[in-house]
Amino acid sequence: MLEAEKLNLSRIQETCAKQKSRWWDVFAEYAVHKTFSFKNNVFYGVRESELKGYGIRMNIDGRTGFSFCNDISMIDSVIEYARETARYGEIEEHELPAMQTAPHVACYDGKICNKDTEYYQDTLQKVVDTIHSLYSDCMVDAGFGCVDGYMHLVNSRGFDSGYCYSRQGATVTALRILSDGSRVQVYESITWNSDFQIDELTERIIQKLAFSERTVTMPFGNYYVIFTPKAFGQIMGVVLQGLTGRAVERGISRYIGKFGEKVFGKQLTVYDNPLIDFAPGSYPFDDEGVPAQNKTIIENGYVKSYIAHLQSAHLLHTHSTGNASRGYATLPQESFSNIVVEPGTTSFKDMIVQMGTGIIIDQFIGFGQSNTLMGNFSANLDLAWLVVQGEVKGRLSNSMVSDDVTMMLSDKIVLSSEREWGGNACLPYVLCRINYSTT
Repeated sequence: MLEAEKLNLSRIQETCAKQKSRWWDVFAEYAVHKTFSFKNNVFYGVRESELKGYGIRMNIDGRTGFSFCNDISMIDSVIEYARETARYGEIEEHELPAMQTAPHVACYDGKICNKDTEYYQDTLQKVVDTIHSLYSDCMVDAGFGCVDGYMHLVNSRGFDSGYCYSRQGATVTALRILSDGSRVQVYESITWNSDFQIDELTERIIQKLAFSERTVTMPFGNYYVIFTPKAFGQIMGVVLQGLTGRAVERGISRYIGKFGEKVFGKQLTVYDNPLIDFAPGSYPFDDEGVPAQNKTIIENGYVKSYIAHLQSAHLLHTHSTGNASRGYATLPQESFSNIVVEPGTTSFKDMIVQMGTGIIIDQFIGFGQSNTLMGNFSANLDLAWLVVQGEVKGRLSNSMVSDDVTMMLSDKIVLSSEREWGGNACLPYVLCRINYSTT
């Protein structure tokens, strides 16, 4: 199949080369998705889908037109449409990258794409049975699937390269109705470009169900709180908001004038690293052909840099950081690759003891209320537990938290020695203080 796609690309490349343009590029994508799922404790089914398409950008007189298709027979009209839309496109005066050596990073594991239906069905059945053996009243949904994909990029400056990638993902959700009528829903997920053990998701689900067997209350106030890596991932979303070239160029980043300054606690160091073998956000070059590189975004609390693609880097008179992301039907946008936060030295268990009385937060509802662009947030708590003298007492309900990430992540924060992957982020548990209230 890939050989046929490469022949199609050669044809597109030849056609584009005949056009009078300042520059052009073609982004081709091909992937097969397989998903196996359980709904309400019962095997639900198998779904397989194919994605294939070609996106063409054409820069004429400094403006960029764009079109796409998934049928090679339409390519002549698609190229013509890209030419015609250039007059209405965004002004882009940057140059495209030429062919250059890209770093090696493992993105493909063929073994995960060759497993049969029985393997996935048996694995999911084991997840459901394990949770049911302890909580027979649970309704469990579970999904397990893989992607076998290939992307290729060619442009008018001679860039011509592609790579295979694989991806395996699993999600498990458990729903219980407690004796007091309250509803507890716990979910866990993981994505990785190589094989992993789904058992760790099951173990997390069971632990969190055990924490949630009782519903408790506590008065409003400012408390110690531990964010699980899953919850801290949403906090990191607020931290990173504004650390893109677009935000800086448009003057809407709260970090303007603060690069090189200490903004967060000295314990916080954050990398954007697309060079981690088999991590979900890894790649040898970005979707504009710029080689991937590991970047320090925050170092010991100091804001060091932001990510940029070709257009934002040109407007800011700097260089692309290799963070362009696109699909065949979309234009390039800035996107973080793998977000990695340096761990601390304290274990999660010791953090609970150290906290004394406080809250563990795992899931939010409606996260992102308030002015997140300025670092403020407020959110209802979907899954959080009260801790008293180092012991989890039960689940908190009808409550919310709010704060400013700069104040919250000060020099007093504690980061755990353990880290967990969630999506494209590798994050620790985080102990800090936060404002808590009831709803």
